[in-house]
Amino acid sequence: MSERPLPGLGLRGFYAPGQRDWGTSLSEDLRLLSVLVQARASSRSTALPASGSSGDIVIVPDAAAEHAGALALWDGDPGAEDWVFLTPQPDWQVWIVDEARHVRFDGTAWVEMPRPGIVPIRTLTATAHVLELIDTGTILETTGTDPVTLTIPPEASVPFETGTLINVTQVGSGAASIAAAAGVTLNGVAGGSVALDGQWAGAALTRRGPDAWVVQGALAGPVT
Repeated sequence: MSERPLPGLGLRGFYAPGQRDWGTSLSEDLRLLSVLVQARASSRSTALPASGSSGDIVIVPDAAAEHAGALALWDGDPGAEDWVFLTPQPDWQVWIVDEARHVRFDGTAWVEMPRPGIVPIRTLTATAHVLELIDTGTILETTGTDPVTLTIPPEASVPFETGTLINVTQVGSGAASIAAAAGVTLNGVAGGSVALDGQWAGAALTRRGPDAWVVQGALAGPVT
């Protein structure tokens, strides 16, 4: 049996008896656990200083010339401390102290995770939008002067979960309407589509079952 990476964080284990430098490997893995279990960083926007203090953990700003996006921790033997950089892996989550929020690494960059009770707003500028999974739990705002149609797709193309809630608000003067694609039932209106009741009107869409949705809100009536 020889050393191999383990699932998850990639920690090393199953060292061969007497394996050379196993102590260093084990110490590096313990350091990784110390950083990532209940992971937190003081900032992701402050430039990395030349030196830090014991326990410092930060995310290197995206604009940095080197190590952008990496987790930087101040560590080392007494008198020989330096910045150690950890390359983030997809779906790592870190609490950012100076923002009081969690961020997640999406494989390219750190993205903000919604705070509890805060509903993200997505702005729609096109005249047509087919609902997608990223719309779940958001407020979709239509902002243009031309009519806009939001279409609920069939479950076969976008697998929304039962209980999915999506809000729609007509911010612009362009009339906003909600339509159900073929095979989708839109309960709460007569027919397969409905218009919102003018500028600043809103409606809530809830998936109640396979290809079955309910619309409730300030509605003008079926689209003719």
